[in-house]
Amino acid sequence: MKKIYIIQYDLSDNQVFEPRVKSLGDWVKYFSDNWIVSSELSSKEIYEKISEGYENKSIFIMELNPTNYYGRMNTKVWDFLK
Repeated sequence: MKKIYIIQYDLSDNQVFEPRVKSLGDWVKYFSDNWIVSSELSSKEIYEKISEGYENKSIFIMELNPTNYYGRMNTKVWDFLK
């Protein structure tokens, strides 16, 4: 079952992590270093997959509840969550 995650990392690591995050499944990038991703993996499995070889880099991954959100954001984010 797919879950929705927020993934955040330091922008200076973008060349390494961007292709790895994109490979996880459907995604939307809403700031330079912030992603919302749909994946069947757990947050730990996502971390292990995208951090391989870069285990000392800071990466934040958290499951989101796509039924409880509110705010002002680019419409592509709202469309992705729907």
